[in-house]
Amino acid sequence: MPEGDTVWRQAQALHRALAGRTVTRASLRFPQVAEVDLTGLPIHGALARGKNILLRVGDITVHSHLKMDGLWQLYGQGTDGRWERWRQPAQQVRAIIEASPRRDQTGLVAGSQPVQAVGFLLGLLDVFPSSAEESKLGHLGPDLLSPVWSDQLAQQAVTNLLARPDRPIGPALLDQGNLAGIGTIYRAETLFLTGIHPQTPVAAVPNLTALVQTAHLLLDANRNRPLRVTRTNDQPLWCYGRAGKPCYRCGAAIILEDLSEQGVGADRYAAGHLLARPEDTDRISFRCPNCQPLLG
Repeated sequence: MPEGDTVWRQAQALHRALAGRTVTRASLRFPQVAEVDLTGLPIHGALARGKNILLRVGDITVHSHLKMDGLWQLYGQGTDGRWERWRQPAQQVRAIIEASPRRDQTGLVAGSQPVQAVGFLLGLLDVFPSSAEESKLGHLGPDLLSPVWSDQLAQQAVTNLLARPDRPIGPALLDQGNLAGIGTIYRAETLFLTGIHPQTPVAAVPNLTALVQTAHLLLDANRNRPLRVTRTNDQPLWCYGRAGKPCYRCGAAIILEDLSEQGVGADRYAAGHLLARPEDTDRISFRCPNCQPLLG
């Protein structure tokens, strides 16, 4: 499941593979961007912002979001000019960007070969001028994997959370407008390690700064790991995915429940709303009934 660490690694892989090359062919398979032509444009690189990947091409940004199942993969070209066989089904392709070998001031870089980046099952694909990145993504809270993460950014995340003090902390942590990068896995692990019940009102959390910094530390520790580890390599996670199993701390059975803004197992739609809002949608939640008491 793509969360901030997975997205960061994919952005880094795209950056390493594509930066300094030129687009030779692009196929963007979302209706609103299908006619965009990137051919001939230089690729400056890629970066992650929360759960979003930004690929900068010329003066254009190709913005993708992996949602639940998306991923980018890279493929090389054989001496016969054929690309490597895709490792995912062709019907899942949402974007293809092919790039030239790298060049420097003297010409082709020795050993450099063309590269193909393929986006599968992308949940979102958009194209806009790079100058518009802030207006397009300015709604996001502080990025937990920002290269300039600081106490100031942590405090901004706390301020964002406290803007709705009665909101349950579980749904509040998944709101990317508060802080960007957390999904259901890091939510469960962060709340377990800080001893907070996911239904605790934001205002009742004893130390929001410590909670935010714990989330940052977990994502930062895992940004370069293919396997997420918040406990040990043999027993990677404290809480997430361990429904019915004994808590490593107290032995109580870990609880699995669906949690939304409306509570546990509540209706998906708030009264008076014909369409679901993100905060009304149930999301999977894990907790220890002893180690995470309900406060407030």
